[in-house]
Parts: sequence; C-alpha cells; structure tokens
Amino acid sequence: MTAQLYRRRFVRGEITVFLSLMLAGLLGLTTVLIVGARLQLIRMNIEGVMDAGLHSCFGEFDQRLLKRYDLLFIDSSYRGACDAGIDNAVMHLVRYIEKNIDYSDSAVTGEWYRETVTDAKPVRYVIASDGEGEVIKSQASEYIKKFGKQSFIGTIKGNKAAVSGIAKRDFFGEWDGILAAIDAYGLPLTNPGEIVRGMVLTEDEYLTGGNLNTVRIGDLPSKRGLKKGTGLSVRKKPGGTDDLFLEYLMQKCGCYTEYFSEQQLTAELEYILYGLGSDRDNMCSIINRLLELRTSDNLSCIRGDAGKVMRAEEKAVEVVTLSTLNIPPPGLVELVRDSIIYAWAYAESVSDVSRLLNKGRCPAVKGFGDIGLGLDELLNFKSHIGQSGGNGIGYKDYVGIFLTEIDDRTRRLRCMDVIEGNFRVFYNDCFRIDGCFEYFEAEVSLSSGYGYAHTIKRDLTYE
Repeated sequence: MTAQLYRRRFVRGEITVFLSLMLAGLLGLTTVLIVGARLQLIRMNIEGVMDAGLHSCFGEFDQRLLKRYDLLFIDSSYRGACDAGIDNAVMHLVRYIEKNIDYSDSAVTGEWYRETVTDAKPVRYVIASDGEGEVIKSQASEYIKKFGKQSFIGTIKGNKAAVSGIAKRDFFGEWDGILAAIDAYGLPLTNPGEIVRGMVLTEDEYLTGGNLNTVRIGDLPSKRGLKKGTGLSVRKKPGGTDDLFLEYLMQKCGCYTEYFSEQQLTAELEYILYGLGSDRDNMCSIINRLLELRTSDNLSCIRGDAGKVMRAEEKAVEVVTLSTLNIPPPGLVELVRDSIIYAWAYAESVSDVSRLLNKGRCPAVKGFGDIGLGLDELLNFKSHIGQSGGNGIGYKDYVGIFLTEIDDRTRRLRCMDVIEGNFRVFYNDCFRIDGCFEYFEAEVSLSSGYGYAHTIKRDLTYE
C-alpha cells in the first residue's frame, strides 16, 4: 500500500500535462485558422472592393454620349479635368476602393480588415479612338445591328451603281468650246445658249437656307496626334462593318437639309465627305459634285430625246436666220443647236440641285419624261431656285452615295471630329475622344494593418 501511494506521488499531473499539450496545439491550430480566415476574408474583401470599384467606374459612362450617339464610354475628363487620360480613371477607381475599405468610425466592418491602398496603375486599356476609330465603328455597328433601323443603306446601295455609271465630263469646257466656235463666225447672234452661259450661278446662290459655321481644323482628332491604348489586341468585340457604320453616320449626323440640335457644323455629313473647315467650303464642294452629275445626266437625256433635239434645232435655225437673213454658214446651226442643248441641260441641272437642297427629290438617272424644264423657260431658269417636290432620291441619299466613295479610315477619323467638336462646344470644353475608355485592366496593391499585403488585377468592359 505504501509503495503504491509512493508511485502515484510521482505520476500525479500526467493528465494535466497531456491536456495542456493538447490545448496548446489546439490553440495554435485555432490561431492559425483565425489568421487564415482573416487572410482569406481580407483577400475576398479586396476582390469585392476591386470589382465594386471597377463597376462604379464603368457606371460613370458619359450619359450625353449615350443619349446623342448611342456610344458607351468613360469620359476621363469628368466634365472639367482638361488632362483627360487613363490616370484620371484609375484615380476614380482608387477613390471608390478607399471608400469601401474605410475603417473610420462610420465603417461597419473596416476594423476587421484595416486595409489601405498602397499602389494602383493601369495595365491595359482601350481608347475610343484606337485603331483610328475602329472602336467607335464597332460600337456604332453593334448599335445599328441590335437596336437601330436600316433606313438609308438600301437606298444608297440600290442607286450607287446608277450614280457611279454617269459619265464624268468637262461640261463647261465643252460648252465653252462650242461657244468659241460660234464666235469664230463673227456674227452677232442672240443665242440663248450664250445668254444662259453668262447666267451661271455661283455656289452661294444655291445656299438659300441654313446657318453656315466653321470649325478649328487643327485641334481635331483627324489632325492631331491621338493617345493610344494598350489593350486593343485583347478586345473581344466584333469589328464594325462598312454598311452598318455608314447607316450609323446617316442616322446620327446632320446635313444641310437635316439639322439636328446642338451641331457645331450644320453640314456634318458634308464635312465627313470633304473634311474642309467651314460649312460653306464643304457645301460648295458638294454642289459642284451634284452639278457635275446632273449636267452630265441631263445632257445625255436631252440628246437622247429626238423631240427635244428637234426643238433645239428649230430654235437654232430661228436664231441664225434672224442674224444672217440668208442662207446660214455651214455648221453654224448645228453649233447653235448644241449650245442651246448645253444651256438646257445646265438650266435643268440648276433646278435639280436647288430642289435637292430644298428637301426635294431627283432621280439618280433621268428618263426622257423626267426633264421638267421646257425650252421656252430657258432664260427664266433662275425662277426655279428654291423649289421643292419631285421624285427619286433625296439630297441626303446622294450624300450617302458619295460617302461610299471615300475610304473607311477617312470616315472614321472625321466621324470622331464631328463627335468631339459637338461635345466641346455644347457639353464639355475639355472633352477628348482619345480620353474616352471602353475597357481597362487595373492592378491595385493593398496592405492590411495586420501585416498582410495583396495585389490584385481586374478588368472590365462594356458589353
């Protein structure tokens, strides 16, 4: 009995030691689990605040740009920052993250994480002007494909071949050559063909309506060096098509006969076509182009109508007979007849062009019955200026056909000119098309007050 008690005296407490060892292990394990949980929660929180920050940044899309042009971009000038660029967007991201990780007294869970942003930088980003406007073209095409109506492209494609098939000629040079040959006879003729030639309109005489404005060419995207993004190669959106982009331009840009509100230039489509710094210069160019088409087509139409040629010849005989009172010199009647035909074609063309500019219509190619001006109205052709009506295609359709004749790069660059110009004048004088972003990836580093640090990358784009 004594020996047994003696042995117990030296082993008493073995369970306590055992339990202490176990408890120490459990406490260590619990501590590891708590630390691991805190670390995972910090990481999860970082991912959450990063995603929330990015979505908040992309929620700052320019609403006026969406409303006016159906384009989704972050305007990094934020209506006042003249140094628009990706750094501004990253600064906004950091502000949103800092707001979400704030551990001031007003925060609920911030004490658990105690995070601070230590670094933030852009990794990749896509600018609206990247690819010389390919990004805008892609969004524009997607808009027309998904939400828009194709109101113009059918008419443009249906009449392009006819308009392109009209032979180009030096109409006024040919006319002047005929008149010079008549003058060589040295006879005093009262020739309607020569009278009309002296009544040829200047381009300004066609411009009876609409305000004509100017734009500062040198500061536009098509003229200055544009900032470039670094993420165009990872952009997964489909590229735009020429037809859909042309439809977009026709719907979103104004022209001389269709003015939208808040346009810097009245003739926007005409600017895209010719790229000159004033409405007047662009309009003069398109008037000459229309006149070139109409004179050539009307000349062919009148020459092909035997009845009209006969009436012109009868008029020529009358003119020559009144001047010579005897047998006319050989070839003179034919020359006077041709000069009258040219004058007739020109007078009809003036009526066509003026009607188009006044929201009327004109066939792409005329038939014999489409010549509206009679020979007896030749000297009074200016009275038809300013009239509307008619049938065929309208002025804007002609402009659309002409737009198919210039290269797509030019259309994209000048489209950006129009958008940026309008926004600078009417919404935000710091707006830059190369300060607008569709996609960006950012890398943000955060540290915790508990000794942890984490770096995270996230990207987002408009779908």
